[in-house]
Amino acid sequence: MTELELNNKPKVHAKLSVMLALLKAFKLVELLTLTNCLLAIVAIVYSLMLPVKALALLMLVVSLGIFYVALRIRIDITLFERWDSFEMDALDDALRKINSKHHTGRTLEARLQGSYSLFKLGLLSILVQFCLLMILVWLA
Repeated sequence: MTELELNNKPKVHAKLSVMLALLKAFKLVELLTLTNCLLAIVAIVYSLMLPVKALALLMLVVSLGIFYVALRIRIDITLFERWDSFEMDALDDALRKINSKHHTGRTLEARLQGSYSLFKLGLLSILVQFCLLMILVWLA
């Protein structure tokens, strides 16, 4: 944590609490995506129309992206829940070993903004998936 963050623990706690609540709400998106995946698989298996099968396959591809975002969000949730117990250099070293593209030395604010961007990307992806589902239903 930066010097400013260390001196203002209530503010840090409030920011982390709000972000954790938001990120934990993403679980609903995961469940909706899983349901949409099942519908897409049914469409692939039972539909005789090639455009329906193609849209269903595209829905599955979008689902993979959403599940990747969900995985990253779950990692962020775990890290933010334990934020007070981390030494930042050690955390960055551990994350860099997992992902060589990890950006080191980021502030808490930057990390929260990155998580929020992931959250928005996931919401946009589920919206795309629902649009594909509506087109799929219209074609079927």
